[in-house]
Amino acid sequence: MHRVSFRTFPRLLTGLALTLTIVLTGMSGPAQANSTSPSASRSELVIKAATHQKGKPYRWGSDGPRSFDCSGLVQYVYRKAGTKIGRTSGAQLAGKHVRKHSKRKGDILIFLHGGYAYHSAIYAGKGMVWEVQRTGTRVGKHKIWSKGYVVRRPRGNFSGSR
Repeated sequence: MHRVSFRTFPRLLTGLALTLTIVLTGMSGPAQANSTSPSASRSELVIKAATHQKGKPYRWGSDGPRSFDCSGLVQYVYRKAGTKIGRTSGAQLAGKHVRKHSKRKGDILIFLHGGYAYHSAIYAGKGMVWEVQRTGTRVGKHKIWSKGYVVRRPRGNFSGSR
């Protein structure tokens, strides 16, 4: 039989406690992402609000709820998701700059020509955007049609899935 001295007893207890902690926490299964986090739910709300506008017509200067121009749609959708942003494509440039390869669902794509912001849309993931382009078109989900854009994310706690 082995004798345990008083000097090794605290080490033995610490080791036992550490082993139990590892074993018991490992039994609960793999860690799950928190799907109810405020940032994840915000991007989901943006995409959901955009989806609900599908089919509504373009009207220059309109910011909803029956018709939209491009930046009016983006502003309306963000407002529905609880975030205030600028009304025009130029004002929507004020968000946090995001590299194109780091864009996430719910980010704003602002299309530029000669440094001028002329169109904005909401990134839907997989190379698609929610947008309304011009007279005679309706809100819809389309492929990104130009490389001449920048990505913005409204300031604050916002992220989403890619």
